[in-house]
Amino acid sequence: MIPGGTHAPTWPTLLVVDNDIEMLQTLVWYFEKRGFHVAASENLADAKAYFQRRKSWTLIISDYHLPDGTALELCCWIRDQLQEPPPFLVMSGSMNCSALCADVDFLAKPFPLETLEARVRTMLGRS
Repeated sequence: MIPGGTHAPTWPTLLVVDNDIEMLQTLVWYFEKRGFHVAASENLADAKAYFQRRKSWTLIISDYHLPDGTALELCCWIRDQLQEPPPFLVMSGSMNCSALCADVDFLAKPFPLETLEARVRTMLGRS
């Protein structure tokens, strides 16, 4: 609580998963500069561990191909954990990933960071 009895604003919290360290660092930097709290993971196992440490997440962004699984596996696991899972966005440069992720939001790599931000804000219902 803030002095005077008001609640502090809720900061949007992203979980970003990508085994490309440079991409991961870029996404963390980009979204933190825009007021998001960002947890970063390089693989499926760490992403699950991070996910369990928080009660709520605003959005999950994951590359499809991870060293120990796929974004689709992570998405299904998260959906099994919660009645109302957070929005999930899959990124990939592979041509066939959009078909594999038919019931999940998908963004093809490469993309400008502004395009990713616009997609995230649309998914969160904010401009």
